[in-house]
Amino acid sequence: MNDITDYPVLAYVVKLIKNTITDIKTEYIAPASVELKDGNDTIYLQQRSDENGNPSTIFIKDPKDIIFSEDLLPALKNLQEGAEGKTAQELLNARVIINELDVETHLIFHAVKDHFDEISNSYEFSKAIEKQADKIKSKFKFGSHAFELTVANHAQLISVTADFPSSFDESIKKTIENDAAKVQLAVQKIFR
Repeated sequence: MNDITDYPVLAYVVKLIKNTITDIKTEYIAPASVELKDGNDTIYLQQRSDENGNPSTIFIKDPKDIIFSEDLLPALKNLQEGAEGKTAQELLNARVIINELDVETHLIFHAVKDHFDEISNSYEFSKAIEKQADKIKSKFKFGSHAFELTVANHAQLISVTADFPSSFDESIKKTIENDAAKVQLAVQKIFR
């Protein structure tokens, strides 16, 4: 299968990635599904409806975070920029979800991590433990103190909240809550 013209959003995203990552190989595995192979690594793309019924949603599985390392997130967030004709109209409603998070939430989460790093080098991201399209919960550490951080990307508000075990030190908890409020305000200014 070499023709995905019935899926112009998918075709546009594939072209965007191929123009950025040289020597990537393309294999069409179904009319709305593509595998992109970069050496031994594979990126899977599929166009289908999301939970809101938007048929122009591209779901990407990128186990090695190639898209992030190639700095493609900003281009995938603003797909319609530079597009012309019928494709431009299709891209207006397009949504890209990478590894269960939409592109904007990825960008917000990376900004959150960067802001925590700027506040103190005592903050350390451990791992993501729960992902939804517009929300990510992850494990963080402040020194040796582990806590969970939730970043939610709502239409009007980006929230950054910390959850602590019951035995958590109160003074450190207060510091983290204050830092989370600062980070929330900073990312709110950037993305809203």
